[in-house]
Amino acid sequence: MRGKDELSCFIFAARSDASYVRHTLPGLFQMAAKAGATPVVMADATSPTGVLGQSLVHTDLAKLLDELDSLRRKGHAFEVETYLPERHETWLLTRRHFGRSLRETHCFRGYPVLGSIRQFHQRKTDYVLHLDCDMIFHEAEGFSWILEGMKVMEENEDIFCVLPRGGPPTEDGNLHQGTTRYETDSARGLYLFTNFTSRHYLVHRNRFLSLLPMNPAWLSWREPIKSRLFGNGKMLCWETTVERALELSDLRRADLMTDRAWSLHPGDRSELFYRLLPSIVEQVNQGCYPSEQAGYFDLRLDAWQNHLN
Repeated sequence: MRGKDELSCFIFAARSDASYVRHTLPGLFQMAAKAGATPVVMADATSPTGVLGQSLVHTDLAKLLDELDSLRRKGHAFEVETYLPERHETWLLTRRHFGRSLRETHCFRGYPVLGSIRQFHQRKTDYVLHLDCDMIFHEAEGFSWILEGMKVMEENEDIFCVLPRGGPPTEDGNLHQGTTRYETDSARGLYLFTNFTSRHYLVHRNRFLSLLPMNPAWLSWREPIKSRLFGNGKMLCWETTVERALELSDLRRADLMTDRAWSLHPGDRSELFYRLLPSIVEQVNQGCYPSEQAGYFDLRLDAWQNHLN
């Protein structure tokens, strides 16, 4: 079992997540506990902005905190931190990460940039595990992709980040990644990427910090000017900034080839999603899935509807 000085775990949650965290968080807590980590749920207290603020249904922060309290009363072990960016902290952390201080705390879509950065300084552990609270994972009994990922990074200095397989396994072992390129390293049992995702990751903290300072990515050439003058430039998502830094380095992200763990990302927030979610989580825990989902990281809701009927 890993010690507390080796692994820290942060789970992002926002007001828009209040209606379903009771279904997704227990599995994330269990997964972190298997690796010896007590998760910190970062409850974003900022007012919703950008595309995410407009497209998702947001409740009062109190509703999210009530849901977390309910989970704690059921015996789940985790900490809660209500996070509201402060100007001084924003100034210091953005200077360290981007080479100059910025006033922007979220990307143009509304995803927390400052919160993503902050995890790497809040606790000085060897590894940082980040999970968005809507992520769904399958993990076989007796197996921990987190512990396996730490072992991979201990043995391979070119790997800075490890994820489980994206989507359930296919018969030929291929991933359906769209235009995202990857290499198959069969000798090490890894899929290698220069692509990065902020939805979930296990990062070797010192290797990540070696990439600093990173050049922030902007929506257009005008945005850095707006940032300097008004402090409201439209930043691209933090994962794009990390990806660009990764492409310039000799480091790689690695997804595990093993079938014993895989992940799904639910992008759909329709009524159908909320209705099917409890059954989807239960099926994924058992390792069951529709054949159309194999190899795909993004949840294919229509396939699940047919599968569950």
